[in-house]
Amino acid sequence: MKILIAEDEKVSRKLLENRLNKWGFSVTTAADGLQAWEIFQREHFPMVISDWMMPGLDGLELIRRIRSIARPGYVYTILLTARSEKEDILAGMDSGADDFMAKPFDKDELLARIKVGCRITDLEKDLAQRNLQLEKINQRMRRDLQAAAKIQQSLLPTQMPECEKFDFAWKYVPCDELAGDTLNLFRLDEDHIGLYLLDVSGHGVAAALLSVNLSRIINPNPEQSDLLKEKPAGAPGYRLVRPEEVAERLNQRFPLDSTNEQYFTLQYGQLNVRSGELVFVSAGHPPMIHLPAAGPGRPLQVRSLPIGFLVGAGKIYHEQTLKLQKGDRLYLYSDGIIEALNQQRDQFGVGRLIETLEESRNISLPESLEKLSEEINFWTSGQGCGDDFSLLALEFKI
Repeated sequence: MKILIAEDEKVSRKLLENRLNKWGFSVTTAADGLQAWEIFQREHFPMVISDWMMPGLDGLELIRRIRSIARPGYVYTILLTARSEKEDILAGMDSGADDFMAKPFDKDELLARIKVGCRITDLEKDLAQRNLQLEKINQRMRRDLQAAAKIQQSLLPTQMPECEKFDFAWKYVPCDELAGDTLNLFRLDEDHIGLYLLDVSGHGVAAALLSVNLSRIINPNPEQSDLLKEKPAGAPGYRLVRPEEVAERLNQRFPLDSTNEQYFTLQYGQLNVRSGELVFVSAGHPPMIHLPAAGPGRPLQVRSLPIGFLVGAGKIYHEQTLKLQKGDRLYLYSDGIIEALNQQRDQFGVGRLIETLEESRNISLPESLEKLSEEINFWTSGQGCGDDFSLLALEFKI
């Protein structure tokens, strides 16, 4: 180990140097504090032994300057002094000194104190190496999370289905890099558009993995998944699987995971773009908000269990039908919105959600989602929902 000695008394400096060289240390000496400071700025020393009283720059100021430099690796400092008053010890500690030795020093005590310093610097070096390894692991994990987030984002709608009678809009705000929420809407056939919004319990990687898996399964392409469209045996074309049957199949396929209690809620619907009829199923999800062209908004309450809660007990899910009229709007959302808390720990709630949407009747559908997002941000004082935030909306154009 390299040790820098700062001592203005020539005899003491030489005695220290000889002792440390005999013990196998690499020693550099300085005749005063200023010279020691100049040497220290050029080289790194894991340990500095300094006299307290020196001309020009004393030991306290030398140690203060050493502590002021941001360098890798800890510098262990020992202050040599004839002082023993409590105030002197406190002043030395305040400067950043690690240890003190009375002058004249005892060689056995000096060696013992240097060994303590060596152990501390070795431990610090080992800790720094471990921290560097952890930082590399964290960087790799961050890159992996960013890549996973991009994959998850790529599964969201890239463009709205072209439809003469309906407008669509969506908003997706994960609370972390990876989310348990996901949504989509797509053409099922010439007359129907499928749409869904789901919310996996929890956050982070586990929730995101299930969310991505579900995004791939709830797919209108029968070559990739037969959940929404299946080819009848011996018959041409494809059959649309009814929403309640979709929920039943998912319920059988994804029973509640008892190891981590992971489950998900879901709303899936088939919209007939000619008639305006929506057939949908809800599985433990917050109620859709129906905002008629005239009249108050209302939640479409459906009592049901999340997917996987009850398996093998017969038919669990039952679809509902809503006939939309021109000018009507419909909003699907995740519970992160209604459970958003203000500083008084009050939830935003369904009532406030409906009120906000009603106030947005005269602006476009995408603008209504932005307005709601602003209201949530104001409600939470800019702190966010604390949960994933997803919205999917449609409007029967006048």
